[in-house]
Amino acid sequence: MKKIAIGFCFFFCAISFAQEKKVHLISLANEKNTAIDCDFYIEKIYDGRQVKENIGTVYVSLFNSKVSANFEKPLTDELQSLLAVLYPKKESKRAISIRINELYVTESSADTDNNFKKMQTGSATIVLDIIEKKEDGLEYITGTFFSSKEDSRSDVTKKHAQLITTAIKNSFANYMNTQDTYKIAIPFVSEESVNLDSINTEIKAGVYLNYKDVFNGKFLSLEDYTITKYKEGFCLLNNATGRVENGFYGFSDGNNFYINLFQFSTVKFYLKTEILGVNYFINEVEERNLDFNSFYLAYGGMVAMGGGLLPVLIFSGSGSSEPQRIPLVIERTTGMPTFLTDKYVINMLESNPVLLKEYKKTKRTPADKKMIYKKFYNL
Repeated sequence: MKKIAIGFCFFFCAISFAQEKKVHLISLANEKNTAIDCDFYIEKIYDGRQVKENIGTVYVSLFNSKVSANFEKPLTDELQSLLAVLYPKKESKRAISIRINELYVTESSADTDNNFKKMQTGSATIVLDIIEKKEDGLEYITGTFFSSKEDSRSDVTKKHAQLITTAIKNSFANYMNTQDTYKIAIPFVSEESVNLDSINTEIKAGVYLNYKDVFNGKFLSLEDYTITKYKEGFCLLNNATGRVENGFYGFSDGNNFYINLFQFSTVKFYLKTEILGVNYFINEVEERNLDFNSFYLAYGGMVAMGGGLLPVLIFSGSGSSEPQRIPLVIERTTGMPTFLTDKYVINMLESNPVLLKEYKKTKRTPADKKMIYKKFYNL
């Protein structure tokens, strides 16, 4: 009996430790990695991510509590060590560099007949630019490559290093199989800052690879792509390759800017935005299509959702089987999201009783929230 009691004590202590754990660390070091036959090696790695605090969220306990995930070492160090093994440097090989626009892991779970054995689906996604030096001695981005790899099992967390490695291999395989005809040529500057002077200006029609490119006026011609409607969002079709491009930061048709929510969305499409000052404003996002825990953890719990509560507490209990639709505001330089929930709008209007009274008389639809938001900020 004493052994059973001690066993339960260790069991619950382990669970408590897992729940208190703030970050799950991932290492890409693996002795099973071997060199891949190719004619290049990776000289430099640039971190072009907008959100650098972590690389996603994972489950860490039997109660399916989520925590942030990150690498044991800085991202560039982890990748440099891995790529030196996969694509080793040799005198006969040419040097290329890469910019990481996105690299993240996600996990979702589904209940099974056995509550103590829940299946989990983990995925790893990478979006990278290939940078090559041309005859003029300058560096150019010659292609952007997107790859996602997933696996399902009872405990998928320990598989993320392998999933990330496979996604990276797939990206470089796509690069090696790309014909020169389809390569692009965008001038690349390694230490490029955001041009804040252009933050309120109109975004020209084009396809934007990275969040900084929107401010610095670097884009691909939209003439090479076709915008298609998909569910409540949009997709971008590459006219030359026939490929659906899921890895770009966003694109503009000259009138509207369409943004990719990347790791925060459970489906891959672009959402139409309206530029309101320093923010992108999305009229409606469906609750079921967003990973709110990833939003919350990615920004250290600073996401504005109202009342200081997690989204699952905010949106549950509505009594409706229809998916909730919420306006979403995204700060353009940092990517910081604000969800215009009813609680958030009411808290926002505490300093303006006139607008608060007006809002309470509305049906509190997404359109009502947008109208009040614009009035509050004089937009």
